[in-house]
Amino acid sequence: MPEVDLVINYDVPIISDFGYKLPDTANFLHRVGRTGRFGTDGVSLSLYMDETEDDLLDQIAEYYDIKIENIGSLYDLKIVLDDMRNVD
Repeated sequence: MPEVDLVINYDVPIISDFGYKLPDTANFLHRVGRTGRFGTDGVSLSLYMDETEDDLLDQIAEYYDIKIENIGSLYDLKIVLDDMRNVD
């Protein structure tokens, strides 16, 4: 589906290992890989609730050597999407 330019993760993908939460890097890549295909731009938004999930996202970013930016509001998200879609 080449038209997908926004993916929203309603949670951070995890692997539960005897009560410990570990980042599921492969699942994360599978999810975000739905956007920005075939050389197009795309945004992936991951919702999280607490410091544990924030830490898991940091671990995923470190694993893939990428930067995951925080977006503080829906208005900020709109700015990112408008800029990506070149909306004036």
